[in-house]
Amino acid sequence: MKRLTLILIITVMICIVFSKKIFSINDHNPSESKLYINVFGPKSLKFTFYHFDQSQNKSKVLFSKETTDFTAFAYSERTNILYFADVISDHTIQLFENDLNTNQMKQLTTVFHNVDFIQIDKAQRIIFMRVLLRDELKNFHMATYNLDTQKIQIWDEDNKDSSILDFNYNPNNNQLIVVSFSEDEDQKKLDEVNKNQTKLQPTKYSLDIYDIEGQKKKHVADVERFISGASLAPDASSVIISYDEAVDSPISHVVEIDIKTKKVKHLLDSSNIYSKIRSVKYDEKKEGFYFLSSFIDEKKGYSILEIPKESVLSYYDIKKNKVRNVWRAKKSVIVNYSAEHF
Repeated sequence: MKRLTLILIITVMICIVFSKKIFSINDHNPSESKLYINVFGPKSLKFTFYHFDQSQNKSKVLFSKETTDFTAFAYSERTNILYFADVISDHTIQLFENDLNTNQMKQLTTVFHNVDFIQIDKAQRIIFMRVLLRDELKNFHMATYNLDTQKIQIWDEDNKDSSILDFNYNPNNNQLIVVSFSEDEDQKKLDEVNKNQTKLQPTKYSLDIYDIEGQKKKHVADVERFISGASLAPDASSVIISYDEAVDSPISHVVEIDIKTKKVKHLLDSSNIYSKIRSVKYDEKKEGFYFLSSFIDEKKGYSILEIPKESVLSYYDIKKNKVRNVWRAKKSVIVNYSAEHF
């Protein structure tokens, strides 16, 4: 009887263990999300695209290419195709794709002066981009490229004053947070600085939520900070932004804005280790966020033109108030990154 009872207990324990495995298969830990990281080597003039498996702590080079400048990327896991921006013969920057299955490269656009800040939607059929049109030099627009139809849509094309600073797409709610500003107001501030020889002050940035069709859904806030990143929460209830204290300052902060109450909550400051915090992104559970930073040489002091000792991709756990370093690039710059679920 005792032996039978023991066998039953062991059987129940095994079932519990296996049931946890079965029911947690899609309930992944954000710390184990597979990451895609784009690194620019200033000396080699190459960008290298890595796949990093956090659970295995292993990096794999998926693609490398010589370039004269930074380029953002988007990666389709469905098709194993990499999308990026590159210079063409007329010195404009256009959207390209590289099929990693065949290593075949193809130019997708011709109509822009510049393409950057590339992301892909959750269906992996629409590319989001920040673009300059052929006849413009500083008025950045949002645009999309439909991979199925090859059609380009430029958002708010006739607006010659509003310019896009940054944007970030969240696949969990299929919406974007877009950071924009007035070119006229920004130019006035620059003119005042040049005239009075005063310190540059940040312009007023508008934080707005858009759907994937380019329709504005909600205005979040106006912020006068040197913004270096923004992310919409997966439940669309809040936005986090990173910002610098000054253009030439390594000191930066991360705050969270509650969309309903407009309350601002402080989350993270830069330190001797984490300078120039940027490219913040909520994880898919809103338990924390990833961010990029630079590790600078304190003996030399900070220079905006200096290559950092290290570029670091880190994760901040909001509840535990702890930072975990995820990936490092020595004497190189992590341009951007993406993940499976955010």
